Amino acid sequence: MHLNLPKPLHGWRQFAGEVGIIVVGVLIALGAEQLVASWHWRSEVRQTDQRLTREMAMNLANAYERFAIDPCLRPRLAELRDQLLATGTQWPGSRATFANDIYHSGFPSVYRTPNRPWRQASWRTALSGETLDHFSAERVNEFSTLHNAVDELNQTQTEEIQESASLGDLAFTGPISPADRRADLKTVAKLDALNARMLYLARILIDDGRAAGISPQAQASRDAFAQQRNYRGACVTSPPLSSL
Repeated sequence: MHLNLPKPLHGWRQFAGEVGIIVVGVLIALGAEQLVASWHWRSEVRQTDQRLTREMAMNLANAYERFAIDPCLRPRLAELRDQLLATGTQWPGSRATFANDIYHSGFPSVYRTPNRPWRQASWRTALSGETLDHFSAERVNEFSTLHNAVDELNQTQTEEIQESASLGDLAFTGPISPADRRADLKTVAKLDALNARMLYLARILIDDGRAAGISPQAQASRDAFAQQRNYRGACVTSPPLSSL
């Protein structure tokens, strides 16, 4: 059976040319769309990386602060340890001394550590979106590792503050039993372990930050040092980052 195909109005050659023009136009449109999308994601990646870096630089300033105040914290824990190891049924009261106690609370502090915000808002926002899909796997891993340490620092800080509050009665004079001394001594030992863990995690964060090209935010570090020096006194030091 012979089929008669309809011929284009102006011939097959012209028809093929028109189809080719259409195809090229579609390809150009698709290419332009991909170019715009690529430019958009490059811009999103750059801006997100900048936000994550700024946020982490503030966390690194918190980590640096822990090393600056450690010469104040360790001696205080050792002082409490020695006082609790002494014998006697009367507790003389033991209050932490500060160069400028800005809190003036009704219950004087026995042992006080910073309560700093460990920032993760930009990271959580990035995790809930699509931008991280366009990061390099290495960069995502760098930020993920850093925020794992930040999570642990935040949890340890919370536990540290809770344990510190349980020593509040030691600020006042009064009777104390051997059992009370042992219980408070266990709390002091735990605080010593928590302080050591904060320093360990802070060092990891600083090392991982250095590997990711992120340093402690300079002004925040200076402000924290000045605040702590004014508050705690000369025991606050300013260790060089190269030594951490």
